[in-house]
Amino acid sequence: MQSKVARDKKPLIVHMAEWITQRESVWPQEVILRTEHALADTLACIVAGASDPVACKARAASQLWGEGNATVIGGGVQLSAPGAALVNGTAAHVLEIDDNYYPALTHASAVIVPALLALADELNSKGCELIDAYIVGLEIHALLGRGVNRSHYFAGWHPTATIGCIGTAAACARLLRLNLEQTIAAVSIATSMACGNKAQFGTEVKSLQCGIGASNAVKAARLAQAGIQGNPDVLEDPQGFLSLYGGPNPRGWAEPLLKLDNPLAMQEYGLAPKRHACCGSAHNTLDSILALVEEHKFTADDVLSVEVLIGSSNRKNLRYDNPVDEFQARFSMNYNVALILLQGKVTLDDFTAQAVQRPEVRDLFSVTTTNARSFEEEPLDPDDRPPHLVKITLKDGRILERSRIFAKGLIQDPFTDSERRLKLVSCCEPVLGTAKTTELEAVLMNISTVCVRDLTNLLK
Repeated sequence: MQSKVARDKKPLIVHMAEWITQRESVWPQEVILRTEHALADTLACIVAGASDPVACKARAASQLWGEGNATVIGGGVQLSAPGAALVNGTAAHVLEIDDNYYPALTHASAVIVPALLALADELNSKGCELIDAYIVGLEIHALLGRGVNRSHYFAGWHPTATIGCIGTAAACARLLRLNLEQTIAAVSIATSMACGNKAQFGTEVKSLQCGIGASNAVKAARLAQAGIQGNPDVLEDPQGFLSLYGGPNPRGWAEPLLKLDNPLAMQEYGLAPKRHACCGSAHNTLDSILALVEEHKFTADDVLSVEVLIGSSNRKNLRYDNPVDEFQARFSMNYNVALILLQGKVTLDDFTAQAVQRPEVRDLFSVTTTNARSFEEEPLDPDDRPPHLVKITLKDGRILERSRIFAKGLIQDPFTDSERRLKLVSCCEPVLGTAKTTELEAVLMNISTVCVRDLTNLLK
């Protein structure tokens, strides 16, 4: 009993660091496969986003801070690992086609992959080491996210940049093979560097926050490796993360700690790669409308109204009912419903300044009404996901309804191999060309056995 009490009194960071440093690098095959899919999907997102003006601005600023040995994808330059992570993390997130990770409510891969890729480039790590560190970081994302969400999310924090920074520092510590003391320090330091808010949704800074999280994770791990120490109790301290960042009603760490690697969250929930090029809060609605259209064969001209019920935090994300530019349009239910009704898809081409002003799209904005559950009606556990509801009234009087809990892409309705390949090709071929995209596919199919530099050399 005494040993159990002593164990329970250990700070959460110590529990985490023990697991990070001691967990064997033996993972279920389905977890490895899902990780390989996540790496490929995220690299495609980075390639597609690398030429976006926001990523280019981040690259221009980062180049002022010096060169290094980490590749900026599509930039033709190499920077320090924190610099490359900043630029690639921004590119990964800027087009809103990167995956979601529901146990943490983060865009996990868009912050973990750029950080690990930059460090792995410096270290000349093998792909299997990249995969191992990714899995570790993802599980820490889940633990932290389950402890503070949905409360943290509802309060206005951007978990990709807060939880993401801390969990990704754990991944970096694993890749660097930091010892227990250094790993504790890395996570503690990252907690002080965790920042980002949802007031920036619909602006250029939203994706930059993802890049900052990736960059800060690398810095935290390297600072810890150099010997900087922090408070191991910073997550629980009365003036620490849970108290300051937890929001109105956080769960705390006791239950989430019991779920650490029991089973792996990647095994139980997987990731949510995106079918639509917009905020994931709209995806259940868009998938439901597509299903209703397929079943009942109606068009946009037949629709009188679309009523939607979503979660309270989802509604906060989809804050632009009348978007004025492509950044706001990615966070507009009205815009994306109009696209689905008119063309049956939401693509990257729909998010330009000109596309957002199309009269035929804007004329449909008034069709959609978005309602939300209150925060008090939402379950505390982010693993518990209430359905999103859609009610479409047609001009002929028919009323069509559909609900959905899991968007297309999740393990409950996964992408096929051909759908994954289609996304990779559509993101990469316009940038890399056919031959280089084919070469990239071949490397990604053998990612466990290649050196990371074999991958990054293709993407400079």
